[in-house]
Amino acid sequence: MKTVLFSIYALLFFFNASGQTKNDVLFQAKIENRNWDHLYIKDTDYNTIQIIDINSEGFFKATLSVQNGMYLLFDGTEYFKIYLKKGYNLQVTMDANNFRETIQYTGIGSDVNNFLAKESAIEVDYDYGKISALNKIKKVDKIIAEKENASIKRLKANPTFDQDFIALELSAYKSHTDELKKYFGELREMN
Repeated sequence: MKTVLFSIYALLFFFNASGQTKNDVLFQAKIENRNWDHLYIKDTDYNTIQIIDINSEGFFKATLSVQNGMYLLFDGTEYFKIYLKKGYNLQVTMDANNFRETIQYTGIGSDVNNFLAKESAIEVDYDYGKISALNKIKKVDKIIAEKENASIKRLKANPTFDQDFIALELSAYKSHTDELKKYFGELREMN
């Protein structure tokens, strides 16, 4: 009888423990040439949600209780856009000396976060000088629209992405396009 009760308690404990992780995000990072012994998870307004300290094995490891959505991962020098969703189990590796070239996510949720890393590299490499050099608003609007459409095309080329993630990214593209039009319009008015 004691064996049966012990087995039942063990099963209940196992199911309870595994059920808890579905409401959290398991996160682990291994960063070569790290800038700090802490990583920060921040919301999109740059408010700190959680500080993750390095452990004795050289990993940053945490269970995050967050709402599904976009966050920022801050390593002391650089910010990285990251999408977190309950039930994700993410591992990230990178070299802080060339993070854009080396950042790699694995685990549950890696698909969208690897996409964000690639999009970040594309954004950093984008030649905004070609927009500045244009003197007609219609040409500026056309180039900005082409940039947004290229981003949307890359996003939609991944039909297995989480629909909430897609909606957030489409909204971010629209906001970015609006900001670019406003910025280059004001810049033109000043000249």
